Amino acid sequence: MIGAPFSFYVAFWGLLGGLAIGFVARQSNFCTLGAIEETYYGTERSRLRTWVLAVGVAIAGTQMLDFLGIIDVSNSFYLTPELRLVGSVVGGLLFGLGMALVGTCAFGMLVRAGGGDMRSLVSILILGIVGYTTANGVLAYFGLYVIIPSNIPLTNAPTSSISDLIFGESRVGHFAVALTVSVASIGWALSSKRFLTNRAGLFTGLVIGGVVVYGWWVTALIGQDGFEQVTFESYRFARPIGDTLVYAMTFSGAAITFPIGGVLGVLSGAFVASLLDGSFRFEAFDDAREMRRHFGGAALMAIGSIFALGCTIGQGMSGISTLSVNSFLTVIAIAFSAWLGIRYLIEGEIPSVGQAIAGLFKK
Repeated sequence: MIGAPFSFYVAFWGLLGGLAIGFVARQSNFCTLGAIEETYYGTERSRLRTWVLAVGVAIAGTQMLDFLGIIDVSNSFYLTPELRLVGSVVGGLLFGLGMALVGTCAFGMLVRAGGGDMRSLVSILILGIVGYTTANGVLAYFGLYVIIPSNIPLTNAPTSSISDLIFGESRVGHFAVALTVSVASIGWALSSKRFLTNRAGLFTGLVIGGVVVYGWWVTALIGQDGFEQVTFESYRFARPIGDTLVYAMTFSGAAITFPIGGVLGVLSGAFVASLLDGSFRFEAFDDAREMRRHFGGAALMAIGSIFALGCTIGQGMSGISTLSVNSFLTVIAIAFSAWLGIRYLIEGEIPSVGQAIAGLFKK
């Protein structure tokens, strides 16, 4: 690494965190879509508790760093003072539906591909290409003329943080909201005696939440140089998959970034985990119907993630750790749409409005 560009060092730190979450996600079968499906059709909800624990840890750690002045979350692009209602909801709905069709999210595809799943590898390519086209290519005009103009400026709040919307710039109010949300999340996750015996789930939630905090810390402190600045961000995977493909094709004329390091780290971590537990095996599409479903789902996830500015990790973990109201809207839209997609694929029907509302509270 001696003599390497500064961005390479930042990406290396991103790779380390990616290795950790890729490894534990593969070992524990962590999956956002699995958590949603288990919540509706199962009774234990251990994967949902792991997910909520990770969110609670991410919020607690991120907000503590902000409160101590180590980082400034208001500099995050998640907290621009605007309500991205259309982008968050429409993007979240598209992403959730695509996630149901593929069977996992962007992060999950990387974890599966690391274990030899060629279906996920092909879906990753589709997601990367369509996502990059939506962000920087011909499809970018839709976002430019439809999504962005629909954003609602928040003139009475400095950021789109829930605490700022309620208490303005009050530090005490901000701390109270952060403490309440993080304690409620962690408390609910740990309220199950059965889950407390699930060491893999507990460890995974702690690691994933902690790595999100680590990402903010790296890009805020280690990632800043007197001659070169990097984007203040934490882990996200949908958009960076496209950036990783472009970097691989234009290596000599492109700069590597923290998220690209994260993508490569997750792939590597999942690969190592699959070798250690003996689960690595090549898997392909069963038939043309399954292939079409993955292609369509990956494309929907790509478009949705660009419109919503994130995925289940980007908005669901990193975004929510900043308490962004747009992140909460996106996650709600993703979860609802994914549930509808799961129900259609399993039961062959789309529920009515009444059934949908009842399903959200099904035990």
